Amino acid sequence: MLKFLPNNIIVCMAIIAFLLSPVLAVDKAKTCEHRTFNIKTNNKATGAELLTELADVCDFSIVVKDTEAEKILAKNLNGINIKNLSLDEVFQIVLNDNDLFYTYDKNFLKISALSTKSFKVDYISSVREGKAVINASVDATPKEVGSNGTSSGANLSTNQNTISSNESFDFWKTISSELMSVLNTGAESYTAQTPIINASAGIITVTATKKQLNRVAEYIDLLKERLHKQVLIDVSILSVALSTSNKTGVDWSKFQLSINSTSMFNNSNNLNAYHKEPYAQVGANDSLTGNSAVMNNLTVVNDAVFSISGLVDFLASNGDTRVVSSPKVLTMNNQQALITVGDNINYRVPEDTTNTATTTSTLTTTYTNYSIFIGILLNITPEISEDNEIILRINPSVSNFKYSDDDTKTTNPREIAPDTTEKKLSTVVKVKDGSTIILGGLIANTKGKEASNVPVLSSIPLLGEAFKHSADTISTTELVFVITPRIIGAKGTDKTTLKDLGYSQKVYEQPLP
Repeated sequence: MLKFLPNNIIVCMAIIAFLLSPVLAVDKAKTCEHRTFNIKTNNKATGAELLTELADVCDFSIVVKDTEAEKILAKNLNGINIKNLSLDEVFQIVLNDNDLFYTYDKNFLKISALSTKSFKVDYISSVREGKAVINASVDATPKEVGSNGTSSGANLSTNQNTISSNESFDFWKTISSELMSVLNTGAESYTAQTPIINASAGIITVTATKKQLNRVAEYIDLLKERLHKQVLIDVSILSVALSTSNKTGVDWSKFQLSINSTSMFNNSNNLNAYHKEPYAQVGANDSLTGNSAVMNNLTVVNDAVFSISGLVDFLASNGDTRVVSSPKVLTMNNQQALITVGDNINYRVPEDTTNTATTTSTLTTTYTNYSIFIGILLNITPEISEDNEIILRINPSVSNFKYSDDDTKTTNPREIAPDTTEKKLSTVVKVKDGSTIILGGLIANTKGKEASNVPVLSSIPLLGEAFKHSADTISTTELVFVITPRIIGAKGTDKTTLKDLGYSQKVYEQPLP
């Protein structure tokens, strides 16, 4: 069948002939479902004209649902040459390839350029913020610290070193702007509206074209895959009481581990069993100045050759060793895990004094309560790479009382903050899944008093004081952090659950009595 259109557009449709009964010949729409079409157009034919011609031949109705679809159908097809395709295949070429949605049912062809789709994203609706600052000054000149946290006086650019790590993660605010960039790349003429985001329900609703929705779907799928990865961080914090002869801390150059995880000292036969990651090694002489601690060494060992018992045996050769804390934290990708071991010291500060004018003067003082943390604080943020390696940002901090008298229980509330000393360390290291990081060098000197007396005689009233003796003491302690990160559900590994990593439900989920 050859038909000449008024606009001189030639549409040649050759329909493969086959025998039909007289009843079937009447139902043209049903017949078209079993036909194949040969269609050829020139460069001036539009999609609307081609569909109108098909509607006349196959006796179906067309409904265009939005103006954006009308604009697309009004554009030239730039020539089509179709050979032996079914009606549905013709729709796919003419409509799908032009970024249009369509449905064909009961002789109705419905066409639209825009569609609305909701995506489910499981994530918390709160905003996480964190900040870690390390300052080290080599200038002996005192400076007044202003309310904005900066020092006034001389130029600080040459006298002060600062390492600042600020973390603020507002997932739902960030994803809104990111989706707008994904939607409107400039490749389509249509500019999509801002997505509707319900953070409480975790639902994102987008109205856009087919290509735009496909890009959003791919982005959200990748985002969920990355965000929902989890890292189990196994941490052991060890305290080593150094002897008076040991002033520089643990000598990590002697630390070696054998395959059976027992400590070896200066034994060259076991060097092959000890594995260090070259990109994670920090020299033994490296140090941080100011209030930061000297960092003797940062070492990474392979999970296959390491055990905590072997490390404790080695540390015991340097002094009395005890485990301060051994927490296990499960955190999501790129989310910080915070571990604290210590005490909150409460104190109050008089904020306002009012003299009330009455018959008798009354002095009123108001107090504001504050607290300061004394102890160990460890901030760890993991990031999982595509090759299942882990980048860890580690910020340990240790604070102590500057004066031993402050570390005593008082009957009256404190009205002044105690003086403290603080040691901080900040590092970023990349390790393999299951490798162990050993971070040492945080050395603290604690002042105290040691009392001794003569039994019986020291308890005599008045004269007993002559049989008592007290002396000032200084104890040196080095903290060692042992950190082992493991990816939960990593592809290409058999450690997909906590149970696979050795955490039994029988041990950790026993019913309450």
